[in-house]
Amino acid sequence: MASYQSTMTQSDFNKLKAAGVKTVIVKSTEGTDYTNPAALNQAKMANKAGLNVDFYHYATFSTADAAKSEATNMAGFLVKNNVSTKVLLFADMEDSSSYSVNATANLNAFWSTLDSFGYKNHGVYTSNSYLYRDAVVKTVGQSRVWRAQYPYTPSANNLWNTKDGAWQFSDTALLPSGSDYTGYIDVSIDYNGLTEDSAGTNTFVTTTSSNDTTTSEVTTDTSATTNTSTSSTTKKASGWYTFTKNTAIKSAASDSAKTVGTYSKGNRVYYNAEVTTNGETWLRYLSYSGSEHFVKIAAAKMTTTKPAASTSKTVTKNETGTYKFTKTTAIKGSVSDSAKTLGTYYKGDTVYYNAKVTKNGETWLRYLSYSGAQHYVKISSAAKSTTTTKPATSTSKTVTKAETGTYKFTGTTAIKGSVNDSAKTLGTYYKGDTVYYNAKVTKNGQTWLRYLSYSGAQHYVKISGAATTTTSSKSTATASAKTVAQTGTYKFAKTTAIKSSASDAASTVGTYYKGNTVNYNAKVTTNGQTWLRYTSYSGAQHYVKVSGGAATTTSSSASKTTAAAGSFTFKTTTNIRTAASLNASVVGQYYAGESVYYIGTVSADGYQWLKYLSNSGAYHYVAKID
Repeated sequence: MASYQSTMTQSDFNKLKAAGVKTVIVKSTEGTDYTNPAALNQAKMANKAGLNVDFYHYATFSTADAAKSEATNMAGFLVKNNVSTKVLLFADMEDSSSYSVNATANLNAFWSTLDSFGYKNHGVYTSNSYLYRDAVVKTVGQSRVWRAQYPYTPSANNLWNTKDGAWQFSDTALLPSGSDYTGYIDVSIDYNGLTEDSAGTNTFVTTTSSNDTTTSEVTTDTSATTNTSTSSTTKKASGWYTFTKNTAIKSAASDSAKTVGTYSKGNRVYYNAEVTTNGETWLRYLSYSGSEHFVKIAAAKMTTTKPAASTSKTVTKNETGTYKFTKTTAIKGSVSDSAKTLGTYYKGDTVYYNAKVTKNGETWLRYLSYSGAQHYVKISSAAKSTTTTKPATSTSKTVTKAETGTYKFTGTTAIKGSVNDSAKTLGTYYKGDTVYYNAKVTKNGQTWLRYLSYSGAQHYVKISGAATTTTSSKSTATASAKTVAQTGTYKFAKTTAIKSSASDAASTVGTYYKGNTVNYNAKVTTNGQTWLRYTSYSGAQHYVKVSGGAATTTSSSASKTTAAAGSFTFKTTTNIRTAASLNASVVGQYYAGESVYYIGTVSADGYQWLKYLSNSGAYHYVAKID
């Protein structure tokens, strides 16, 4: 069932149970941003009637990257609603809008992403007319296939697709007479118990709490314990942790580490290790940005909390929806005007929220950002008089025109958090870099491009303006720095801070740990130090110091890159590499019929290589084979 059956009542679900139905399969999501608004209510009513519940995602992807994004959309629904990892999940594979794709690899990418969130119970819904039927069945095996095929007259004496797990034999069934819902429903027969290989009526996880620790569905490998330092032990463990109080997200397992976000009471996280250090227990998890983050779940000694310090009551109501902004709104790390501003939403932007928070007469919306942290935006204020002061401060007219395209930079350009030269600089684009923008903004005779960063905030780059002297002031700060465009992979031998610029005094924006790797795009030498530059998920350039003295030699591509842009369609399976070399690491493959948009070409090892910027922010290379 899907949203078009949203008018079904509890009585209708009870009638399904009475008629002998055992399982309801509910549509959760579609594509990268759609969620069935009735899914949660449908699943809960089915459980209440004594019915097993599975979920399905309607797939539209035609590439592995798109498959990962769609899986993340489904996982977001599951995690947000505390859906058990035992629940059976179907990929609805019937969209044939794209041809000549590697459907097996794409669907496996979808499954791998769900696996990373702990959801490993998979099945495929398809039909005999689907173009890539056999390719998608291969990912789970025939016994876990739910196939749609409709005979003219269904009959118990004429069963089809008996080697599959289940067969959907009609889409025009009706509920018994007298039911509240009178529309059509799909009906299926289960041959081997596939659709009941789920969580039964325990679709939603119920957790038990003690000493501020709430866990569920945990697996632990106690044999794989490694000492990371004299006072720190990391144990391989995985599972879901539900927070019983607001908890800071740290870049390392230390109270003094940088705070990169906040989890709120009732949120869940899927962790991959348990770290014990100085008598404290931390959980480690992989964030959307690709960095390891840490949350403390037990302190070394009891510390008395001070509820008296906060006299206002905070009420969090779990509800979901889409909010469209009517004015410029700051993104905060917590429910407070004084909290750090992490980004900005602008008039006309939308956000999908997962809770509504009320505090001090103000209303905030909470949502899950790509970094894995909860962010907050205020939509109403107790003090209404404050809104009258803002229009007076801005006398110039700002015109935002919604349009999309790709822009290639011809010089060094600062990334800003708003359309203002004096706004905080969040990163840098360099000559030859490209950005995909979603709007063009004109203000004070200047033209800016707006784009959505992976952090969920809008960022801006100025491409023309009345003030053209801004770049000259920056050159004085970097006069001693030499930047050489090089590419390669660097493996860290120790914990290394990630900086916003090639300077020890620059802001620390994250951490790499021993054994981590980064794909860099340039080497910067300044003040006797050597730094590697790379493009982060936010679209900003980040820096890591690899030597404190004279420049050291690191593996890189000595080949010259020629600036060129275009699109290439592959005629055969082709390896994706980290550098323009047959000796470089293989990080993926393109298949016949798939296309890549490249930004440069390199001649090396007897091949013409195409250079492009991958979703990870690293430059990748593919040999052009005609």
